[in-house]
Amino acid sequence: MSEYYIFGNGQFAELIKLLILEEEKLKENKIFFVTKKKTNKKYHIDEQKFFLLKKKKINVIIGLGDIAKRIKLIKKLKSKKYKFPNFISKTAKVFNKCTLGIGNIILPYSVVLPPSKIGDFNILGTNTTLLHHGDVANNCLIGGGCTIGAGTKIANNTFIGVGCTIASRNLKIGSWCFISSGSVLFNNLQSKTKIIGNPARKIL
Repeated sequence: MSEYYIFGNGQFAELIKLLILEEEKLKENKIFFVTKKKTNKKYHIDEQKFFLLKKKKINVIIGLGDIAKRIKLIKKLKSKKYKFPNFISKTAKVFNKCTLGIGNIILPYSVVLPPSKIGDFNILGTNTTLLHHGDVANNCLIGGGCTIGAGTKIANNTFIGVGCTIASRNLKIGSWCFISSGSVLFNNLQSKTKIIGNPARKIL
């Protein structure tokens, strides 16, 4: 049976482990946290030992929330040719005409409507909806309870906080944007823009 290695050991990584245990019916000894520092904790392994493993069928999940750290880790891991399965909660709904890359995490009760596209290594939080013709690039973090309007295009490495609403106006959101929790967006965003509020206003 395949083993899962989750990079990180914080709350989000723990959530992923618990969901895999419940939904995939795996035994706990098949799921490990990968940490930066050496540790003697049960079902933990440090990065140095992980990269020495010669096992086959190693599934890697990135359980970190820091976008910059994720970029470095993704680059390192992809060079080693590990497997990066999509984790889609059994209570989430991704319609057949949608396309997904690798390493995505779609948490419980989220919905992705067709014909939306999701690239690689993205996170969709609990009860988030990506409406039709959406396009999420790579390494984006979208918090729980968000509604991403129809036709929205989100570029790489963008963070969207919990409970945000993106209007259905075919909006374009640039790379490295930061949309604060609860924001309501009605206009396009240039890259590296930080916004907050309803209606959203630029703060950086």
